[in-house]
Amino acid sequence: MKKRNKFEADIEFLAKLCKSIGHPARISILLFLMDNGASTCQDIVDKLPYSQSTVSGHLQKLKEDNYITLKLHKTSSIYDIKTETLLELQKSIQEVFRLKAEKKQLSLF
Repeated sequence: MKKRNKFEADIEFLAKLCKSIGHPARISILLFLMDNGASTCQDIVDKLPYSQSTVSGHLQKLKEDNYITLKLHKTSSIYDIKTETLLELQKSIQEVFRLKAEKKQLSLF
């Protein structure tokens, strides 16, 4: 049986974080919440070009993967971005790709 090292675990963690936001609608929802703060599903549906069922499904996935929080208020569900998870994503990218925050710039050309 092959032993798993820390680097492989880091790669798997990064892949999971990336998969969670691997749909344009989920990224749009996260950006909406960053710009507008805590919102209901209907607030998001009113501003983004997605149906209520689509937004609802993506909110559920983002909640399951810890990108957003849910708070119940009367008869509404209020969703808010969890910036800690975005910071984990940023840190994971830097670690896996061995990027130093200000010292090394990624150059593809």
